[in-house]
Amino acid sequence: MVDAGRGAGIRIGGIHRDVNSIARGLTAIPCSSMHRVVRQPKVPARIQKDLVAASATPLLLSILHKGPSYGYAIIQSVRDLSGGELEWSEGMLYPVLHRLEDQGLIESYEERGDTGRKRKYYRLRSEGRRALAEERRQWDIVNAALTSAWRTA
Repeated sequence: MVDAGRGAGIRIGGIHRDVNSIARGLTAIPCSSMHRVVRQPKVPARIQKDLVAASATPLLLSILHKGPSYGYAIIQSVRDLSGGELEWSEGMLYPVLHRLEDQGLIESYEERGDTGRKRKYYRLRSEGRRALAEERRQWDIVNAALTSAWRTA
């Protein structure tokens, strides 16, 4: 065993290695110069899941109020309407569409798109228009209450 004295060592590839540790086959100790703090730019927080879920029905009904649409186009509309802040996935969209269809608010039908590919389109039913009016009434109340609360905060 090599005895170079207490604390003696060598630097290999930016790592301080104690001579005695090398001789015993022990793990190298990283030197402090390798532990740099890398600051990542702050990423804005995503919209919370419960708020995304709560807004799903009125958003879908509003999009379909403008006219029939299909899954991918609906996801793009949500992204565009939110300025990219809401990122819906197919796994989030289709259960909501199926629930609204089961409730009789929307209906689906198949049609060939511009590319000739068969697509499933969704359209608003008259019950869906009434539900949209009620959703809007409720969200207007929530929005007014929050706006008022934040003005006084």
